[in-house]
Amino acid sequence: MIYAKFHTTSGERIKYHKSSSVWPGIKFAEPINKPFIGWIIGNGKKIDFCRDTWATCTPLREHIDLPINLCKLCTAKVSDFINPDGWNFPTDISLAFLSMGIDIYSIPCDPNTEDFQIWKPDKHGEFSVKNVFESTRNRLDSAWWWKYTWLQCLHPGLSGFAWKLMNQI
Repeated sequence: MIYAKFHTTSGERIKYHKSSSVWPGIKFAEPINKPFIGWIIGNGKKIDFCRDTWATCTPLREHIDLPINLCKLCTAKVSDFINPDGWNFPTDISLAFLSMGIDIYSIPCDPNTEDFQIWKPDKHGEFSVKNVFESTRNRLDSAWWWKYTWLQCLHPGLSGFAWKLMNQI
């Protein structure tokens, strides 16, 4: 329901303001988290061929730099290329995938099951706020001097002074 409220019928995020308490958070977090969302392909009915990250770590429209006006015309689902035996791509699309370095036939699909969206950084594919934080936060290199600053044998005032000195505060 939230997806439908904040996206157009072509799957693009809306460009105008909607009065909502969650909209600013969605708008901020979507581009950060999008590369970490993937799919386990079943029958392909839930997966958008151009907009979802199912074949590579980026959506195909970004992989081939498809202009937005052409992307709106692409309404294909992955299910359009799956038959009861597995993948069924036309030769020209198969060659296009190969030229991009994607071996499409090595991606497993099971036409008898539903598609399942996963969170890639988790080994079980489960989404959690903790996992998002760990995957998206900026990690800084630890300074060589930090372990000497907070020794128990040092007075806390001296440790604080050393920390301020090293951080140029």
